[in-house]
Amino acid sequence: MSAVAPAGMTERAQRRDWTLYWVYPVAAAFVLIFTAYPMIDLLMRAFTADGRLSLALLSETVADPYNRKVFWNTLILGATVAILGTVLATLYAYVIARVAIPGKRVWHFFALLPTISPPILMALALIMLYGRRGLITHDLFGLQTTGLYGFTGLVVAQLISYFPFAYLMMLNLFKGLDASLEEAASTMGANGWRVLRTVSLPLLVPGLAGSMLLMFSYSFADLGNPLLLGGDFPVLSSQIYQTIIGMYDIPKGAALAVLLLIPALMMFFAHKALSARMSFASVGAKGSSRHREVRHGGVRAAGLIFVGFITLVICLQYGTILAGAFTQLFGINYSFTTKHLVAALTKSRGALVDTLLLGLVASFISVMLGLLIAWIVARTRARGQSLLDFTANLPLAIPGTVIGLAFGLAFNGPPLILTGTAAIIVAAFVVRSLPYGIRSGVAALNQINRTLDEASTTMGATSGQTLWRILLPIVQPALLAGMIFSFTRSVTTLSAVIFVVSPHWSLVTPTILSQMDRGDVGEAAALSVIVVVMVLAVIHGVPRLLGGDWREAR
Repeated sequence: MSAVAPAGMTERAQRRDWTLYWVYPVAAAFVLIFTAYPMIDLLMRAFTADGRLSLALLSETVADPYNRKVFWNTLILGATVAILGTVLATLYAYVIARVAIPGKRVWHFFALLPTISPPILMALALIMLYGRRGLITHDLFGLQTTGLYGFTGLVVAQLISYFPFAYLMMLNLFKGLDASLEEAASTMGANGWRVLRTVSLPLLVPGLAGSMLLMFSYSFADLGNPLLLGGDFPVLSSQIYQTIIGMYDIPKGAALAVLLLIPALMMFFAHKALSARMSFASVGAKGSSRHREVRHGGVRAAGLIFVGFITLVICLQYGTILAGAFTQLFGINYSFTTKHLVAALTKSRGALVDTLLLGLVASFISVMLGLLIAWIVARTRARGQSLLDFTANLPLAIPGTVIGLAFGLAFNGPPLILTGTAAIIVAAFVVRSLPYGIRSGVAALNQINRTLDEASTTMGATSGQTLWRILLPIVQPALLAGMIFSFTRSVTTLSAVIFVVSPHWSLVTPTILSQMDRGDVGEAAALSVIVVVMVLAVIHGVPRLLGGDWREAR
């Protein structure tokens, strides 16, 4: 029993500490069943031929010139989006954090808008604006052809969809830098550009690598944009979908999933190694936490123009979706109507209700399970806790398409059949969001002095009572923030659930995709608007309903 005892716990407390008997097995069982097992099953399918382990299927897949082309397309797209997205995010974060421009809260709000909507919404907006019957390409300029479909359209769609995540990461890093280092450089005569180049950016190298990893992984996992905008530029995620759904070639689909998994894992471990080596720390006192803002007129004007342009692009996408939801036929008849909204609320009511219900259930499970695993990692000396932590966080490196395919294949037969049930969707949601719950939980627990645990134990409380009565109330804001993030991620995902939805349990994002395939642009736009409103209502409504300290999570 001492193998999983929290630090400082007495032998008497250990004997009656019921928490230690079930938390670790439950957490380990979930991670084993819903993370390790599906991935092992997928790998076995890719490396098995005629019931025996073989590289024949994978070799045949790699030898196909078309598959190699798709693989390189995926790498090129991911690298382009990672580099451009990191540059945009760093510049935007620098302007918000360091340049004295007005309206920072407004620019920050609009920059984060894409995080609360399905990425497929960007593809829909781009088609309505720049497609063959687009408002700008056809109606404004009278063009009969468009270069939207293919590499260019995918880059633009993914940049708009995923740049905000990298921006938020870089903004936090800029704010977290020790201001005294920049002040010292300025005092020694360095101008703003030299301070940025010689002090700030070197300290941000691990963050820049993390931003690139984030953008790379999001690009790899994206499915909706490649299906709608891919054109003659196929990528692995869309190829896997077409292989499984169109040709029903499961072995080849599994082999393609492994091809998608390999570079994603390589990027993940490369980032971990870089973060371990490229670490910086200030020596001496903490220094000032107030950063000096750049007030040079030219820099302020350039910064304002830059954030204004990015904001305009984002607002144009959402304005187009809103217009499409309330016009008769976007691109042909622009008269006002509410029929698309009514159709979305009636025909797609089941998808809306299912998405809301399953998203809330999954977000609650994800946060609570994440807290328990975080408690094991941060507060106990359990055998195998490092392996549990690593396996639970592995979905960070696995593209959503791979996770969705692995779930669809692993739970479609014995020993555990979940196909067609709500459980498989909830499990997919939880697995995708669990790493974020664990990381936020570990961070929150590490900020709490261990003397509180020791004092509680000394007074005779078990670790379960300490966790419930002492630690949980303190980390409530972090839990709510994690729950809202998990809900938003679940509601807006497509790749992780496209292979597990069923007629009994439908979701919003696959419904939007099917509507676009049928040409129901107005209804797809109306449903997208409803999703955004629903997510905003949860983000702002839940903390207000709970009140008190929970509002800090906002």
